[in-house]
Amino acid sequence: MVGASLMLFLLLLITRWPVLERAFGQDRLVAWHKKVAPWSIWLIVAHVLLIVTANALEANAAWLAGIGVVVGKYPGIVPAIAGLLAMVAAGLTSWRRLRGRLRHETWWTVHLFTYVGVVLAFFHQVVAGDTFSKGASRTFWVALYALVLGLIVWNRLLVPAVRSARHRLVVTDVVRESDDVVSVWMTGRNLARLRLQPGQFLNFRFRHRGLAYEAHPFSVSAADGDRLRITVKALGDASTALAGIPQGTGVTFEGPYGAMTPARVEGSRYILIAGGVGIGPIVSLAQGLTSHDAVVDVVYRASLPEDLVLTDELRKLETEGTLRLHLLAGPRTIHPLSPEHLSSLLGDFTDATVFVCGPESLNMRVTESARALGVPSSRIHSEVFDL
Repeated sequence: MVGASLMLFLLLLITRWPVLERAFGQDRLVAWHKKVAPWSIWLIVAHVLLIVTANALEANAAWLAGIGVVVGKYPGIVPAIAGLLAMVAAGLTSWRRLRGRLRHETWWTVHLFTYVGVVLAFFHQVVAGDTFSKGASRTFWVALYALVLGLIVWNRLLVPAVRSARHRLVVTDVVRESDDVVSVWMTGRNLARLRLQPGQFLNFRFRHRGLAYEAHPFSVSAADGDRLRITVKALGDASTALAGIPQGTGVTFEGPYGAMTPARVEGSRYILIAGGVGIGPIVSLAQGLTSHDAVVDVVYRASLPEDLVLTDELRKLETEGTLRLHLLAGPRTIHPLSPEHLSSLLGDFTDATVFVCGPESLNMRVTESARALGVPSSRIHSEVFDL
C-alpha cells in the first residue's frame, strides 16, 4: 500500500497541475519525483517477492512454483506483473550511470511505459484480496487513481492541445548568438492570454524532423507582444537541431511553467546571476524587474568572452540606469562566485532577493554563497532543467 501510494504521489508531482507548479516550480517537483520513485518501485518489488514466498511456503512448494500459485490464486496478476516490469524498466533507465549511456529519446520512451504499468497494476488491486475489493475503501482507491490520471490527461494532453491550437506558434527567425548558441523567434496569436511571466519557460515540441517526438523545456528570453524568443545552447541532439530549423515550422507547447518570477521578489534589491545559456531567463527577469523601484544587479559568468550572449540588451538597460551589469569571462579560479567574491563585487546582500540560473554546479555554488552572506533560503530562487 505504501509503494502504491508513493507511485500515485510521484505521478501527482509531474501532472503539471498549476497549483503545484506555481507553489514549488517544476524543477523542484521533478527533484522530489526522482527521490520518491526508487522507494515506490522497491516497495512494490518487495510486495511481490513476499507474496510469492508466502504462497510457496503455504503450498509447501519451491519458490518459483509459488509464482504459479499466485497467478492461479489471485485475479489480475499477469497484467500486474507486466506493469511491474514496466515500472522497473523506467527505474533502471533512470539510474544515473545507465541513463548517461542512453539517448534522451530512448529514456523518455521507456519512461512513458510507467503510465501503462500503473494502469496494468491497478486492476488487481481492486479485484484481489480484501483491502480495496469492495465498499468505501474501493471507492476511495478508485477515486484517487481517477484524480491523478485525470490531472495528467487534462494538464499534459488536453490543455496543451487547446492552447497550441488557439495560439498557433510558428518559427519566424533563427539568430546565431555565438558558435553554439542560437535564438529562435516565434510568433503566435493572442499570446497575452498565456499570462507568461518573466523567468518562466515552456515545453516546446517543434514539428520538424528530429524535434517532433518529445517536448523540451526552454526558457523564454524575450516576449514582445505576439512574439516569443528562446535562447538555446547546443548541448544535445534537440538543442543542436534547432540551429537549422526552417521558418514556418509549427510549434506545440505546454505551459507556461516555472516559479522563478518577479512574484517571488522581496526586499529592495535584486541580484540576478547567470551561467552560460542560463542568461535566457535572467534577461527576461531583468527586463521585468527594472520596472520595480529597486536596485537590479546582473552577474553573467562564462568561460570565454565570446560565450557571453544577449549582452546588448543588458547594456541597453544599464545605459538607461535601470540595472548594473557585471560580465565575468574566465575560469572559475578567477571568478569563483564564493561569498568573498560576490561580496567584493556586489556589496551587502542583507536585503537582497537572489535569482540564479545555470548549470547545477553554479546554482549550488551561488546558493551556498548567498546563504553564507545572510540571505535566507526563502529569498534564493534557482531553476535547473534536469527533467
